[in-house]
Amino acid sequence: MSRGYVVVASVTNFYYISAINLIDSIKEYNPEAHVTLVTEKKLLDSSSDIADNIIICDSHKRSKLYGMYMSPYDQTFYIDADCEVLHEDISTVFDLFDGNDILFTSLPEERSYCYAELHWPAGHFTYCGAVCLYDMTNPLVKEFMFDWYKLTVEQYAGLWWPKKTGTEEWDIENYPRSLSRWDQFSLWWLINKEPKYEQLKFGTLEKEEDARWNRFSRYRESHSTKPTVIWHHSANEQKHKL
Repeated sequence: MSRGYVVVASVTNFYYISAINLIDSIKEYNPEAHVTLVTEKKLLDSSSDIADNIIICDSHKRSKLYGMYMSPYDQTFYIDADCEVLHEDISTVFDLFDGNDILFTSLPEERSYCYAELHWPAGHFTYCGAVCLYDMTNPLVKEFMFDWYKLTVEQYAGLWWPKKTGTEEWDIENYPRSLSRWDQFSLWWLINKEPKYEQLKFGTLEKEEDARWNRFSRYRESHSTKPTVIWHHSANEQKHKL
């Protein structure tokens, strides 16, 4: 059983630099960690030597999903590049599966002040894709990761959107096009509308535990009294400048 971490950096130097810093923080608190960096060839430099494995990806805003699908590990913990590990409990993440095939952190109502979009007429977001623990020993999980990547690319390119029943017309009323910027929407669709994946078990961590594994920089301290494992620099304004 191989276990490892996947970090993806694409499009801008900000994400590459952030990914290198994230890998460094993973190894600081878990020296035995095996980490795969997925990135573009144009971004690579000698700092990538910190990674144990490198996979080359295309330049796309959501290459993270390609990287998740390409994970070389039986069990994988994916972490967004704009995160930082702050606690040694990072080494225990693979103990958190608790019978799930895929485990996310959540987007609960009480933290909605941090989110740009949570509700729409036909549903609401439940799962956050910033960190994800998944078991690739289940072949259906690998298929899910590929379909999530493929559907998101089509969504971003304007090639796919939910249609009105019995028509080819996009259902903008129930699914506003503002949702197209989120990979959480393609995730929501596959989980809630694709019968193929009904047998997969998706889960989230308990709320206080959840916040420490994906602590948005704008979260109020009251969301978790436990030490933060992963700090998510979600409000960093440099993301689009480097």
